[in-house]
This record gives sequence, C-alpha cells and structure tokens, in this order.
Amino acid sequence: MEKTVNLSLRDVGDLIFRITQRYLFRKNEDLGLDVTLQASPLQESMVLRLLDETRLLVKTFPHKNFSNELVYRIEVYKTREGDMRGNKIAFLEASQHDGAVDEIHRFVQSYLAQLGF
Repeated sequence: MEKTVNLSLRDVGDLIFRITQRYLFRKNEDLGLDVTLQASPLQESMVLRLLDETRLLVKTFPHKNFSNELVYRIEVYKTREGDMRGNKIAFLEASQHDGAVDEIHRFVQSYLAQLGF
C-alpha cells in the first residue's frame, strides 16, 4: 500500500509562490512587480501588483467540494485599484495529497500564461 503525504495549507501557498517566482523570472529579467504574501491558519494569499497598476490576487483555503472531500480551493482574481469585487479569472480545487503538486504547477503556469507572462 502506497503511503501518501498530505499537503498543508502552508505547503500549497509556498508551492504557488515558488512556481510563480520561477515562471516570472525564467528569462532572468526583473519585471518590476510588487509581491505581498499573507498567511493565516485559514487562508494563504499572494498579491502581485502588475506594471499596469492592476493586481493579481491568489487565494488558497481549505474547502469541501461537492463530493464532500477536503480540498484546497485556489482562486485567482484580477482587480483594478479601488475595485473591491475583482474579476475571478481561474480557480482550482486541488486534493490535499502530494499527487496534487503537478496539477497545481500546471494551474499556476496556465493562469500566468493567460495573463501574458
């Protein structure tokens, strides 16, 4: 029987940050982005302030899906200054098992590519 490792909320937040960092700096150029990270026991957040003054908000939090399984829901919003609603551009419900690492990796790269990075 294969032993699986459960990912913590912090693990998922760190993973998203590392993937984002590697993806954005893959050409060894400084894109001039401001990054803010916030962590709590209930949610991890990463805010990227882009050059066009928009913000990319990535929220990760524990969630129960429709099958009543515990997952991590990752939501991505793009907002403008003063716009509190935001525009959800992507979301993923990733399992809490280590097998979700590849899925999270592809998800982060896909929304960054969608934004033109």
